[in-house]
Amino acid sequence: MIKKFFTFLIMAIVATPLFAVTDKEMEEAKTIAAQLYLRYANDGSGYLDEVKATTMSELESKLKAKEKENIVAFKQVKVPSDYASWDKARLAEFWGVTFFASPNLTAKGKVARSRVKKRIEAMKISDKPAPVAVEEKKPEAEKPAAAEPAATAAETQPATLAEQEQILEKQEEILADQNAIANDEQERRPAKKSSSTWVYVVILIILIGVVVWLVVFAANMMKKQAEPLTRAGIGADPKELDKLQSKYNSAKDTMEQYRAAFEEEQKETKRLRNEVRALKEQLAALQSAPRRQQEAPAQPQPAPRRQPEPQPQPQRRPVAAEEQPAPRKTASEFYLGRVNNRGLFVRADRQFSPGHSIYRLETRDGLVGTFHVVDRPEVVDMVAEHPIEYLGGGCTAIDLEDTAALSNIVTENAGTAVFEGGAWKVLRRSRIRYE
Repeated sequence: MIKKFFTFLIMAIVATPLFAVTDKEMEEAKTIAAQLYLRYANDGSGYLDEVKATTMSELESKLKAKEKENIVAFKQVKVPSDYASWDKARLAEFWGVTFFASPNLTAKGKVARSRVKKRIEAMKISDKPAPVAVEEKKPEAEKPAAAEPAATAAETQPATLAEQEQILEKQEEILADQNAIANDEQERRPAKKSSSTWVYVVILIILIGVVVWLVVFAANMMKKQAEPLTRAGIGADPKELDKLQSKYNSAKDTMEQYRAAFEEEQKETKRLRNEVRALKEQLAALQSAPRRQQEAPAQPQPAPRRQPEPQPQPQRRPVAAEEQPAPRKTASEFYLGRVNNRGLFVRADRQFSPGHSIYRLETRDGLVGTFHVVDRPEVVDMVAEHPIEYLGGGCTAIDLEDTAALSNIVTENAGTAVFEGGAWKVLRRSRIRYE
């Protein structure tokens, strides 16, 4: 019995890993996770990129007010106490995956999980000296039957923890897939009508109301002017007849003027209705066209029917948007800058402008066009630093802020823009993914 006990003790010592995490290394890993979490939890925490700290106390002494509020939730997450038996992979897996599964952490801060895992995997874990044990010789007849269950129990516990971590990762992937499906369904819905279309409809309603009022007013005036002539008869005073005749002629002239104005309003109403119909047909054609037609160079197509040319309308110049070129009737392309908070592209150039151009827009009529992200290294470098600033207004993606391993930007569905108020405006954002 005593020999079996010593045999089990020797096997347990031999099974102990030679690499383990010290308190100092655990503190350094915790500091890395806290610094990157606070960096992405608040948009104004860019100063943390310059902070160098290896302990939580050093990091907290350099935090501002907002980060001191966010670190409270970080500290509330419980940390296992058996980290002395961890290796580097286990340490990186906990701080890069398991820790960020806590519901108390903010969604924006969880974007840093991949960066945390890479930083901790690059750490150096010190060697833990293996204990010296003297192995006793055992008789061949006696076999350590109790050692096998003990070794099996020692191996099953890490496997159980690994399975739990895999389950957490699968749950996160399922949530991400559900969010992506919801975003796709929203993007498949038909785009809202252009604001210019509603302007035309309101103008049509106002014009029709004014014309109806004028016709009713003229009819009432004619009735009032014709009644005295009918009642006067043949024996009426000639002077009174002349006065009535002059009033009748005046009312008749007024009615003719109203009639002419009514005909002009009808022509203008018909012209506006044709413009609205043409815009609706163009929008429907762009939304139903396949992706290969949107990415191919625009070529002039024979029009199925001749549409009336729109009359130049006075347009307001947007305050936030810069000067943009007027639309043309031939197929052309523009290089556009970022999108401001009003949905307007702040810059438009004929050629690619490094440091400014983000999108390339193609248009056939100068009124409606499709756009996608320019596939150039300069654009990738700009987006990697500030993805929300350059792509947030014109693109959608599953994880738009996660640009840790960004090397290429692929446009899956091109966006749609309209020329309105002297500037190009986003009508439907493009769908992209990172590679």
